[in-house]
Amino acid sequence: MLTCLRYYVWTYSRGMPIFSVVHTKGGVAKTTSAVYLATAAARRGVDVVLVDADPQGSALEWAADAAGDDPLPFPVVPATRPLTGHHDRALTIIDTPPGTAQVIQEAIDVADLVIVPTGASPLDVRRVWPTLEITAHRPTAVLLTGVDLRTRLADEVRALLEAEGVPVIGTPILRREDVRRAYGTTPDRWHGYGDVLTELMEAAHV
Repeated sequence: MLTCLRYYVWTYSRGMPIFSVVHTKGGVAKTTSAVYLATAAARRGVDVVLVDADPQGSALEWAADAAGDDPLPFPVVPATRPLTGHHDRALTIIDTPPGTAQVIQEAIDVADLVIVPTGASPLDVRRVWPTLEITAHRPTAVLLTGVDLRTRLADEVRALLEAEGVPVIGTPILRREDVRRAYGTTPDRWHGYGDVLTELMEAAHV
């Protein structure tokens, strides 16, 4: 749970929270998590903007593909440099690329809370440590994604991370075909992301 983060997020927060979704590895559901969280926020009436800081423009492409039949209920905008939050919005979510690009560090530095999505396997945990090292100076929480409830891996990964003092978001994102197929559409089911948003907003005192 994120109780231990609340004081630190309160200390860093400048009023309108900025959540940066960060992982140095690709394929961990960064863009999916950013879009689902922004959609859940917008459906609650939160004035949210999604900033696409990935040069590949995955979130921008998602928004463009969804624009015809059922547009995303929030704006997706390209990142400006140097990277900043949109302080005229109640919530800014920043989607970042994999790798070691300077924009990743900028996204971390401006964030009130860094969200690190990761799969729930020993290999995924091994890969998450380099990201946690570069986010250590900001409030950070790990989000477990693609979780298979038929195994105990998620519980083992959570216990391992928490034993090292790493906050883990209480709600895991289960492996769902709907989530895998959601690209280019406006999600109409949250698959746990609504509860994740609640935890994040409570940690940010919103």
